[in-house]
Amino acid sequence: MASTIRWLHLSDFHVGKDDYAGYKMFDYIIAHVKQRKDEGFTPDFIFVTGDLANKGLESEYTDFWLGFMDVLQDAVGNDIVGRTFVVPGNHDVDRDLNQAFGRDEMLAASSKHFDPTERGLKARQMLIPRFQAFDSSDQTLAKGAFTSMAGAFSSVLTLRDKKVGIAGINTAWLCKDEHDDGKLTPGKGMVEQALNAIKDAHLRIVLGHHPLDWLLPAEQKSIKSLFGQNGVIYLHGHLHDEWAEPTYGGGHQFLAIQSGAAFQAREREKWRNGLVWGEADLDTTEIRLQPRRWISDQQSWVPATDAFHEYHRSGDWWHYPMPGSEPAKKLGKIEQRPPTSTPKGWAVSKASELALHLKPLETEAAVRFFNGAAPSWATALSTSIPRRKIVGSLASRFQDAEAAGRPLVAVLLAAGCEGKTTAMLQAAGQIVEGKPDWRILRRIDDAEPFLPDDILPELIKEYHWLVVIDEADRAAKSITEFLPRLSRELDGRVHFLLACRDSDWLGSRADDLRWSDVSIFQKERLAGLDADDAKAIVTAWGDFGNAGLGDMVSVDEGKRAEVLANQAREEAKTQKGALFGALLAVRHGSDLPNHARLMLDRLRQRSIPGGCTLHEALAYVAAMHAEGLEFLSRPVLAQVLACPLSRLHREVLTPLGQEAAATSTSSFIFTRHRRIAQALVEVLEKEFGVDVGDLFVALAVAAIDAAKDGHYVTDLSEWRFKFARYFLDAGKEELAIKIGKAVLSRESTDFRQISNLSSLYRQTGATEEAVGLFRSRPASMSMDRGSYFEWGTAEGLNGDAVGSVILIGFSLSDDCSSSWVDNNRAKLGLAGLGVALGELFENYRASVFRDARVGVAVLGQQLELDTTTAAHFRKHIDEGKKVGAVVPTVDEAFTLFRKSVAAAESIGVNEFVDAIVPDAAHLDFEGLKRLVYAAAESRHRC
Repeated sequence: MASTIRWLHLSDFHVGKDDYAGYKMFDYIIAHVKQRKDEGFTPDFIFVTGDLANKGLESEYTDFWLGFMDVLQDAVGNDIVGRTFVVPGNHDVDRDLNQAFGRDEMLAASSKHFDPTERGLKARQMLIPRFQAFDSSDQTLAKGAFTSMAGAFSSVLTLRDKKVGIAGINTAWLCKDEHDDGKLTPGKGMVEQALNAIKDAHLRIVLGHHPLDWLLPAEQKSIKSLFGQNGVIYLHGHLHDEWAEPTYGGGHQFLAIQSGAAFQAREREKWRNGLVWGEADLDTTEIRLQPRRWISDQQSWVPATDAFHEYHRSGDWWHYPMPGSEPAKKLGKIEQRPPTSTPKGWAVSKASELALHLKPLETEAAVRFFNGAAPSWATALSTSIPRRKIVGSLASRFQDAEAAGRPLVAVLLAAGCEGKTTAMLQAAGQIVEGKPDWRILRRIDDAEPFLPDDILPELIKEYHWLVVIDEADRAAKSITEFLPRLSRELDGRVHFLLACRDSDWLGSRADDLRWSDVSIFQKERLAGLDADDAKAIVTAWGDFGNAGLGDMVSVDEGKRAEVLANQAREEAKTQKGALFGALLAVRHGSDLPNHARLMLDRLRQRSIPGGCTLHEALAYVAAMHAEGLEFLSRPVLAQVLACPLSRLHREVLTPLGQEAAATSTSSFIFTRHRRIAQALVEVLEKEFGVDVGDLFVALAVAAIDAAKDGHYVTDLSEWRFKFARYFLDAGKEELAIKIGKAVLSRESTDFRQISNLSSLYRQTGATEEAVGLFRSRPASMSMDRGSYFEWGTAEGLNGDAVGSVILIGFSLSDDCSSSWVDNNRAKLGLAGLGVALGELFENYRASVFRDARVGVAVLGQQLELDTTTAAHFRKHIDEGKKVGAVVPTVDEAFTLFRKSVAAAESIGVNEFVDAIVPDAAHLDFEGLKRLVYAAAESRHRC
């Protein structure tokens, strides 16, 4: 390790939030550091990226430095005092001081507040006192930097003959409240000056508190460019969770590393306390990171296996190319040329990497998986997770893959939440086990398409390839088109392992594709839970004690497998996702709402781009799934959360999956099971005071807006027209109207939305509002036959039978549209006319309306009818005959119909209807005549 630089990255202590629990965490961290030192890992630097205090009070900093940092530095030794660096965070601001500053003014392009000059220092004098307690307590060599003209610090230290540059910036200058996201700046000029001071160092590390995405959008690109051009490692905190991400700015790579909170809650509370160990090998130009979390059950700091992306993991360390090094530069060039890079949403794995996962899981990770967390390689391949029989059967399909001479394609079909993804990953791991010349190309974002032109360059001919795709229904056609394009060198060296919900596979007609022409195609189906699988599952639970067994702890050990298998059979009779439904029932059946509550509590602290939290994201998903509305797509969820669609998968769907909260197909998003969704909604309403109806309204608006923004919204018509009607049919009339009004507000010039909302009003008895929509519409708005029929129906129910006859008659006329009226529109119109003519007869006792009512029923009887409409026409004829009407011929019926329209018009037409149909007596019904006579002739022939 001659040229290896090591550090300990801590963040977010919140000293003063909970004195006793905070001090205990001090002890745990110090004991852990001592243990690592005994193991040979002694840090060269200690970095603390903000929120040392909870309220920015002097007493809190005294506790931090005397109660923790002095003791930690003594434990480390190694002259660490001179290599300890801290920066402030939002909790290091004394918010009682100088609150009345204007962020907009300071963030203006012309502002000089954050220049590293005398004038800049003078301009930000209002802000500096808010950091006074932090600054005066600072025990590092950089003390006073943030109250100086520079506004940041930079230091270059020589260690093992290598120069290490450390820069500290203040991202919390403008922190005010809970709405800081997108309104912060560290001062671009101050950042640039600090970076210039360390530009010649071999390793360049920048400390800040906030993720760069929290900065003012107008400054993000320039600061990222500075970071990229200087090849820095940016350490930060704030979001209370670990994450590392190679990022590009100015055409170059830098590495952003986020530490979890050192203290945010007591041991058994929902939040997790964490830290990150890091080292830079300057000889191999590699960065190695190890995130750790305090696990109360084990009273130990354990590797956080789900913190960073699996792609970079090897054992308990994550490996990244050093920014500014040749590997990083090459990586940057590759990513700028998509044809030669791993496509977005895909990852490559080799057998030796997967073999590292063949070990037991930590309790927290195992229980999270048992609760429904989305499987990763680490969980699926762990020895803690049993292999169901289907895994061996699926893997055996590929045992002769190298000699097959043709592509092998196997698809695993199952209902949702039956464990297909876990089985697919386990089978994939088994297929390549012990085969160094095999690679797995796996799609890790189900929303990404299978694009042959992107995939082909990835398949290096020196390897055998297993392409692994979950939710494969939308990729199926592209795969069949891709396989014939394989070069001769790859023929027989590229195989596919697919998984899909059986309903989606059938719905996409994937079985109809010509698989046998391009591959050796085989299907496996995962259904039901046999006794052996049930026994293996409950045994795995038992390995983790009460936490793993849940409610099953009270069941006799010898009967647990039988209870699970029986529950799965019961679930299969009524539920989708029988296996997961059974797991929920037997592990959490006694208190599923409590399980939901804990999940929501955990997610309240997880901010996402756009300013919302994962708690809010899950609320939207659960609301839809609880109602059985399974068409919430990614663009809609991204829109309602104000989260960029490009970041939804990584920052919303992935963490929700890790929390066993949500899952997704290539098209739609759900909770892990509808029973969970219902429990979540119950808790949201009763304990969090959420109006779930407002969530539906917001989603409807988001769907329209997403489509307007150019995103493809699957099942858009559901949102536009059927969504509100679902709630009307469910008896939630007020909510249906709110949704209809919200959708119309976004599509105010679409006559179909006026008709839709009018129909909702009409069916809830609000006929005046229904009529008002049409009467107040823009005069220039043109409408179709259906809209005039809806208007006429509403006029009739509102007491204007004349307006009803005129408008419905107009909807059937040639004057309304250049296309002929069709059978469906004719039967509805004639039935509606019968109702309106009946009202006119009751009001005026004029035989013309009585006879015309029978006449339009005769015309309607010539058409193709459903049972309900046929009954309406029979009723109208029977009632007419009772008061003296004679049943006319078809020719006579048309004459009676025309006379009734003229008679209605003579009574008097309201101004709104008259503006549409000023001369109703002369409407032309040639199209209706042709339809009726053709239908009558057809009936006669039959």
